[in-house]
Amino acid sequence: MLDSSAPACRGSASPLLPALLLALASFSIDASAQLRAEPAFAPGAAAPPLALASLDHGPQSLAALHGRPVIVHFFATWCEPCREEMAGLRRLAGRLAEMPPKNRPAILAIDVGEPATRIRRFLAQEVAGGPLPFPILIDEDRAAMKAWKVAFLPTSHVLGADHTLRFSATGPVDWDDARVPAALDGLLAAATPTAAFTLPALPDNSGSPQQ
Repeated sequence: MLDSSAPACRGSASPLLPALLLALASFSIDASAQLRAEPAFAPGAAAPPLALASLDHGPQSLAALHGRPVIVHFFATWCEPCREEMAGLRRLAGRLAEMPPKNRPAILAIDVGEPATRIRRFLAQEVAGGPLPFPILIDEDRAAMKAWKVAFLPTSHVLGADHTLRFSATGPVDWDDARVPAALDGLLAAATPTAAFTLPALPDNSGSPQQ
């Protein structure tokens, strides 16, 4: 059981209006029609430090990825929307592999509040396709969760190559959406980070209760 400091699990909002990311527009739309950014940090803020052990890739840190964009994804095995999003992140990693290494966003997936044995069991049972192409970091004591001010799961952050926050979202992102690569390009290429930008959401679901 997770104690009262554990983050709640959040489902998504309704799918994003299709034209928004096609145009890489920065105008705002009704909150019910998009996955809203609810940043704990202002766009352009420096990302907090991050250094954790991982399941199979040794120690991992943001500092070791200096000069590369990074997607930082917080999840837990008891969070129902996290399961579908993890499969989408696997497929996104496959698409990103076609990009030049220097510009390719790295993915760091961080499990919150659980031991390695439980995470391994979850991956074996719920995530098909063999080993994930990105590291799973272990935040068993929730120190990273607290430093990153994560209140809901899943939470995703897109960091620029300078490791400033370009976008933050609570709720499951639809990483399979064909518009995502162009959206990431727009987020990472923007001279000035903006909060008025979104990524597509997975279809609405009830999510899982806080444990």
